[in-house]
Amino acid sequence: MPISQSVDAGQNFSVGVYLDPDSPVAGVQFDLSYDSELVKAVQISEGEFLRQEGAIVWFNPGEVESSNGDINSVYGLILDKTSVTEPGYFAMIQMVAGNISGTSSLELSNVVVSDTQGQIIPIDVVDGSVSIGADTASSTRSKASDKDDSESAIITTTSGSYQEVEIMERTSLAVYLGSQVTYQFDKPENPIMYINYESLTNAGNVVATIEVLKQTSRFVSSPPPGIVYKDVNIWLGKPGYSNESNIKDAVIGFRVDRSWLEEEQISDSSVIMYRYEQDLWVPLSTKKIDESTSDVIFEAETSAFSPFAIVAFRSTDDIPEITGADDTPVENKDLDQNAALILCMSILILLFSRRH
Repeated sequence: MPISQSVDAGQNFSVGVYLDPDSPVAGVQFDLSYDSELVKAVQISEGEFLRQEGAIVWFNPGEVESSNGDINSVYGLILDKTSVTEPGYFAMIQMVAGNISGTSSLELSNVVVSDTQGQIIPIDVVDGSVSIGADTASSTRSKASDKDDSESAIITTTSGSYQEVEIMERTSLAVYLGSQVTYQFDKPENPIMYINYESLTNAGNVVATIEVLKQTSRFVSSPPPGIVYKDVNIWLGKPGYSNESNIKDAVIGFRVDRSWLEEEQISDSSVIMYRYEQDLWVPLSTKKIDESTSDVIFEAETSAFSPFAIVAFRSTDDIPEITGADDTPVENKDLDQNAALILCMSILILLFSRRH
């Protein structure tokens, strides 16, 4: 069940239909139902999901049946035989809360995701909900049980592929040739503080996304070495952007809670950031740059962005020798070479509150 997010009576908010594919996607369609006595749909607009590679897209915003609380036949199709593989928002739905307190479910149905050949791709669907006012009594379509309140403006889930995400933070910058790019992240629960690099190209608007995970990333085949402090996915820009032809001298600033080091009886000199690349965990050149009474601050060099892990070692003998960023692969004996590839695609509803 997703976490319920509360909005005030009469408040405008947005619902995003988010896709996280494990195989190339060329078409998407869905219907959405909600409690028309509690919320109203105002407008449906296209997200960036199908246009990640500059594709030509045919998008139909569907039809809103306000009296029934239904949005029908929202669909999009890439027309030039390309496909997308990175996660993103397929559609954004502008809604407004009514003046009656209660909880309305936001239920996806008739969901179809297809590839360039028109073949249907298996998916996992995760619904959402919105609570209006302090009273979260159930309505005819609400799911009032098994919900927790959250200060986050994002509906997360405990099922499907998004069960691993603890915190997500993203920021966007205009990036040009020769510019010194700095992304800063402010959420206190996020160990990643900043990303810096020099741009080698005119990239336009580039989004950096941090996903702090509850467990090892589902994009890797084996856990990282050492004692794990945090597993993190870091995504930068569109597919293919994050490489040495586009970025230079990239560093990641991160912090480790001093209380965790003391509890694990670990020296801060053993902290290393790893990046997952080509089925291996690669140790990055990591150095301590600052500290406070609560945190120790580090900086790691990287040449690309993907799943990462912040780890430490109790024994100095276990600390790997590092000669540069991303160039000392570490063999992982636990890697299962016979693991089956599972195509898993999840759609979840994200709720963003917007005050008048």
